[in-house]
Amino acid sequence: MLVLLGATRAALAQPVESPEPYATPSVLPPAGTVPTTIALDVTGTPAIDPDVLETQIRAALERAIRPTLRPGASLRYGTIVPWPLYPLPFGSRAAVNVAVAVQGGSDTAPVQGVTTVNITNDPVAPLPPRMLYLSDDPEYIQSDGLVFRGDVTPQRPARLYYYHSAIGLPRDLDVVLTATVPSRVQVIASGAGPDLDVMSVGHTVSRDILRFEQSNEGMVVAVTPGNPVIVRHALLLQSEVVAGAVDMRVVQGAVTASVVSAPAGGRADAYLAGPRVAFDGHHRHGAFDLDGFGALASAYTVGGDDAAVQYGGRAPTPRNLDPNDPGHDYGDYGIVHRITFTMRNPTDVPAVVYLYEKPLGGPVRSTFVVDGQMHEIGCARLQQPYYVATYQLAPQSAGASTTVTMTDGGSFYPIEYGVTATQPQPYTPPVGSPDGCSPSVPAFNDPSARAPKGR
Repeated sequence: MLVLLGATRAALAQPVESPEPYATPSVLPPAGTVPTTIALDVTGTPAIDPDVLETQIRAALERAIRPTLRPGASLRYGTIVPWPLYPLPFGSRAAVNVAVAVQGGSDTAPVQGVTTVNITNDPVAPLPPRMLYLSDDPEYIQSDGLVFRGDVTPQRPARLYYYHSAIGLPRDLDVVLTATVPSRVQVIASGAGPDLDVMSVGHTVSRDILRFEQSNEGMVVAVTPGNPVIVRHALLLQSEVVAGAVDMRVVQGAVTASVVSAPAGGRADAYLAGPRVAFDGHHRHGAFDLDGFGALASAYTVGGDDAAVQYGGRAPTPRNLDPNDPGHDYGDYGIVHRITFTMRNPTDVPAVVYLYEKPLGGPVRSTFVVDGQMHEIGCARLQQPYYVATYQLAPQSAGASTTVTMTDGGSFYPIEYGVTATQPQPYTPPVGSPDGCSPSVPAFNDPSARAPKGR
């Protein structure tokens, strides 16, 4: 029932003067869309660590929200609740809430919301890449367009290693997955930059991909036709470098991995069909066969000569799968080396031996995973042995030690890695010290004038 207060039917029937006209406030369109819930499939055997999981959560929000942003909009994330989350075991589930704010531009309205992220640790078994896609050509990007593109199938899991800098105006660099059929792909990725310190960027990428690969820590993403998935988005300012390693194992269907350069604030999908930006003439690009490459071995006997291997030089180098392509990977960037030393002590007394690295091409930073234990090394500059680890060999014993490592973008190669009874140099200078590895002064206007960064 409608009740009329303070008025009669006669009064209501009288004409009412129209008010003075006034301006109707315009309603701005939203700067983006904040979903109420998203699903995130991660991988990790036996579990995925909380710090890795936090990165995956924020990456999933980026993938869901960034395609909805209008020009000029930006994203901010609040705390993850509940947090810290316990290590998420293989096959288990959890849910967290994240506050999201989309800041609008001059012609859009800001948006706020809370997204529930439903997380599943997907039981995907580890499978190392069999081929390497190298995207380091051009290293200094000066135009917009497709920088690299390569296909990934279930039969040939692949690693994409990209290393790029910008010249001129600010520029977006995106790593994008596309598909022509509904597909699912496991992605294990590390990334660093943008930064002027090329050695720190390259070191972070190699260290983190070694760590993530140890426990199969990644994510499983769905890629459908017409819906590109952005794996990595970075805004590059002049002479900053960005790098990353992306391991892709297709669980269903097939995908194409692309690296795209676009104007700051632009959209990567506008450039996915090409044309490709011009090469820089250094030929640091291509698709390389990893089957059997990177496995090194040597033997050491107490009382005998040192045992050592070399890697990261120009020979041997991985085979380009296209025999007509001049692209190469001198320095073995993006390649994991597995180095096995067989060690024997035929004497009747214990023996102490040392694992060491020795730079042969210039300053290097390194990460070595020795029998499952990670050793992160500072800046080694001189051509002398630097300490990595110690072994004590029991009398009349024999055994094997395996080291897993990857060359760092921005470091100089080749390098020697070996076993010795002579104690190596224990000190590696920290980054930024006078005798350490410091950022070089960027050649802003002339990329040809700069010194080669480990290439």
